[in-house]
Amino acid sequence: MTLPEIHSIEKVSFPKPEEVILRNGIRLYGFNGTKNDILRIDLAFNSGRWNEPAKLVADSTAHLFKSGTARMTSFELSEKIDTYGSTIKASSGYHTFNVSLYCMNRFLEPSLQLLKTCLTEIIFPQNEIDLFQKNSISKLKVRQEKNDYLADVAFKKAIYGDMHPYGYETTGQDIKNISQPVLQKFYAADLKPENCTMFIAGKYADEEIRLINEYLGKWETDIQGSIVNRNWEEHVNEENKIKIHKEKSVQASIVIGKKLFNKHHEDYAAFSLLNTVFGGYFSSRLMSNIREEKGLTYGIYSGLNTFRNSGTFSIHTDTNVESLELCLREIYSEIDRLQNELIPEDEISLAKNYLLGKFLDKTDGPFHQIEVFKSYFLERVDIHKFEEFEETISQTDAVSLQRLAQKYLLKESMCEVVVG
Repeated sequence: MTLPEIHSIEKVSFPKPEEVILRNGIRLYGFNGTKNDILRIDLAFNSGRWNEPAKLVADSTAHLFKSGTARMTSFELSEKIDTYGSTIKASSGYHTFNVSLYCMNRFLEPSLQLLKTCLTEIIFPQNEIDLFQKNSISKLKVRQEKNDYLADVAFKKAIYGDMHPYGYETTGQDIKNISQPVLQKFYAADLKPENCTMFIAGKYADEEIRLINEYLGKWETDIQGSIVNRNWEEHVNEENKIKIHKEKSVQASIVIGKKLFNKHHEDYAAFSLLNTVFGGYFSSRLMSNIREEKGLTYGIYSGLNTFRNSGTFSIHTDTNVESLELCLREIYSEIDRLQNELIPEDEISLAKNYLLGKFLDKTDGPFHQIEVFKSYFLERVDIHKFEEFEETISQTDAVSLQRLAQKYLLKESMCEVVVG
């Protein structure tokens, strides 16, 4: 058997979306081009954790987004949506409240009718709130028994503070504080057309745009006033080593990291390559050493998470309690190697091909394209940066990566959390 020839990725380009302005001023960005008659429509509202009036309000609204209207129960509404093979779901992020519709083209009109119902008629029945609170508290108790969850919560709190939207921990009392008036007020004030940007992907033409304009372009509300972006103070924990002891725990969860930067920073692209070499994929140094060679863990990874106003770099793993100190030493040893030794060219080339392959995959088809474009748009990063990042990664060399490791991966700058 003859193996296919391997080609290096020379250039990744990102297509420009179509742009339509609906009758009520909502901007709609679209990626067209599938063979199948399917559509995905996303509505992103400038809202979420950053602007919510109290903890968990945005997330609770998302969970109860189909909780029922004056005419239909939650079950009846879900049954109607399922009748057309469509999906309507909501989620909340740090800076956005997201609503998505997936449907077949021939059922777009009734699906849009139901989407409009969800956007304008939900009344948050008390029995649905009671059930949501009961289930949420039960799930929280299960999560709080898991070491990795506790480690992640402690890390975010240490980096941002326990009142900051990026750092606060969900508590049972926060769940109990959710009330019908609070949800209704948030729903009416934040989920309105002047606070919305839309995205569409799939197979669509003038008729589909006409229907969207008919049902969402005529959408108006009586609630006046724009969303105010709140200012939050970060209260960083000066203690950079946090140990949470758990009785009878045979495994320890480790999170090591620091507050870093987001996609706006000049070093973002090159650091993404450094992270890939270090712990960003299966052939990374952390996996090769700590998992493959020493067998200290089933998995270990590092990542750079970016938000609109910040970003974090972190390393995550679980290991046996008796192997904890050895595991920590090996993690820091790999950091030392990055700072003191140049990475071999073949290792850099492998990481580049992996990372650029992921970039190429993100341009493959309208559903991937809309996901990338939306994430950049919501982080307020120009989509042209996508191609600039690819070019920077292609040109980054071993000396540049070593300098980044020396600048950003200083042990004394890291917060170390261990639960176990």
